[in-house]
Amino acid sequence: MFKWLKWSLLVLAVPAIATHVAVLETTAGSGVITLEEKQYLTDVLRSEAVKALPAEQNYTIMTRENINMMLPPGKAIEDCEGSCLVETGKNISADYIAQGHVGRFADNLTITVELYETAGNKLMGSFSSKARNIESLETEIRQKSQELFARIVASSYGKLDLQPALEKNIGQESDLVIKVDGETSKDGRKYARGLWEVPPGMHTVEFSHRCYDSQQFKVNVLSGKTTVVNNPLDLKKKFLSIATEFKGEPRVVPVLVNGEPFGSTPLYDNVPVCAKIEVGEEGFREIVLTDWQGNDKLEIVHRLKTAKLTAEEIRADSVRAAEQAAADEAARKAAASESRSKIKTPVSVVLMALGAVGLMMGVYENMVLGSERDKYDKAHYSTKAEYDAQWDKVESAETLRNIFYGAGAGLIGAGAVVLFVF
Repeated sequence: MFKWLKWSLLVLAVPAIATHVAVLETTAGSGVITLEEKQYLTDVLRSEAVKALPAEQNYTIMTRENINMMLPPGKAIEDCEGSCLVETGKNISADYIAQGHVGRFADNLTITVELYETAGNKLMGSFSSKARNIESLETEIRQKSQELFARIVASSYGKLDLQPALEKNIGQESDLVIKVDGETSKDGRKYARGLWEVPPGMHTVEFSHRCYDSQQFKVNVLSGKTTVVNNPLDLKKKFLSIATEFKGEPRVVPVLVNGEPFGSTPLYDNVPVCAKIEVGEEGFREIVLTDWQGNDKLEIVHRLKTAKLTAEEIRADSVRAAEQAAADEAARKAAASESRSKIKTPVSVVLMALGAVGLMMGVYENMVLGSERDKYDKAHYSTKAEYDAQWDKVESAETLRNIFYGAGAGLIGAGAVVLFVF
């Protein structure tokens, strides 16, 4: 804002260089009109110059007194006409000089008015009229002098080079509105960035844009000069309240305005209305859509889709992961135990059943052993070979008994181990 104010003061400080226009006394042939009539027609011509060349555009119409004071000593204002008009204009420091001459043609009065540019010794224009009397001649002067003096305005136009500076990538050029002296169009076209011809003098320039604060200031345009207006526009700001949530919980994340850091949420500040507003850590940024809808402030609660985990969340996730791993391991063991339980019970039963059969076979063989031993003890054999054969039967029954007892006990023990240990 200070930069803009400084620039505006500099524009206004440009001195206004006035354009001086002198209307010399009307001349006439001997006896055509009186001195008073000549002075009156001069005053009429000078008043029309005032109308055509307004002071607010830095035109100064020199008075009779001004002209007399600036003439060289011994030279009267009536002494010059025709070719010496330009030299007289230079002597009195006039930029333009005009003079009328009254004559007579038949029964009519005539008048010829010439306008010169003194710097270039150039005839800018003239008009001639005739009338039956002095009153009609006055009417002719009033009707035609405006167009003549307008040539000065047309030749002395200056240029306005309108180049308001917008922030990079903020706002559309099509939204820029430029006004000069309250007008937004010229010759049916919208005032736009570029050069425009305007009359010299002070002009009011206004820049407006939906994304920027409007600016209005005075610009002094000099004749034949180009005035550049390229001051930057200040971004329009409004109050924004923005908070962020992640998974239903408040979350503090950075805020970026036009890609630049702008604090963190919750944010309560004035921000540019057309700026790009983002929230989130690097790699997790999301654009916040802001539609002001003519409001002077806006409150937003933005729900983040993704977010960078905090240290607390990382620790909590680690604890949850460990708890889940322990639960999974317990479930695996339980499942394995259940699976083994389904297998070990029938195996244990089979082993113990086989062990019982083994014991029963051992009991049977023990009975066989007792019977064979009784036979051995009570029998009377005639030969030793018969004794030995019977003893072999005793030993065979004892061996089988021991084998079955051992196998039966072992199988029963194995079944018990399977059932109660595994």
